[in-house]
Amino acid sequence: MDSKTSHGTQQSGPLLFDVPQPGDLDEIFAIANHPRTWAHIPGERVTDPEQVTATLAMFGRGWQEHGLSHWVVRLGSAGTYPGLLPGQVLGTGGVHLFKTGAGPNIWNLGYRLDPDGWGHGFATHLARRAITKAGETRTEVPVIARVLSTNPASARVATKVGLRLLWTGETSQKTRAAVGLGSVQRLIFADRTLEPEVLEWLISRG
Repeated sequence: MDSKTSHGTQQSGPLLFDVPQPGDLDEIFAIANHPRTWAHIPGERVTDPEQVTATLAMFGRGWQEHGLSHWVVRLGSAGTYPGLLPGQVLGTGGVHLFKTGAGPNIWNLGYRLDPDGWGHGFATHLARRAITKAGETRTEVPVIARVLSTNPASARVATKVGLRLLWTGETSQKTRAAVGLGSVQRLIFADRTLEPEVLEWLISRG
């Protein structure tokens, strides 16, 4: 169950959820720049703070236009997690509404969390909350997740929160180069059967 603090922060379980603000840039960039964050695809490591600025702006537009996007996630006061402090920024995550090249909209589930916070179930809690909010906001829009075979932890999270694997296949040459392997599989999960043209569009994104 969610609760609201005096500052409008939403609390769910051990986590606090806020709409991203410009002041979050430094902490979010530190996570996005961490090599372990991108262990599954090293070539996409974020090295320029402007990339994070643009991403946070995109999330902000999602909140303004659709009432839902990615949150900045912090650790609440509940529980004890070695090496983590109450109020510490753990990363970003949620669902963002995209219009596909085929026409229909999709909620794209994603998150980027501090490696120091891995292993505590935060990603699962975040993903489950995001899917619930997506259903409350635009129930007719499917929730999808695109995962690489080099990131089995994210595939497990997708399954835990009720998404089904709809497609597995070789990804694009660009993605394989960013991963640094000659063969990488793309996995596409969704909370329902997708229209063929939507699935084809997702596959075409590599």
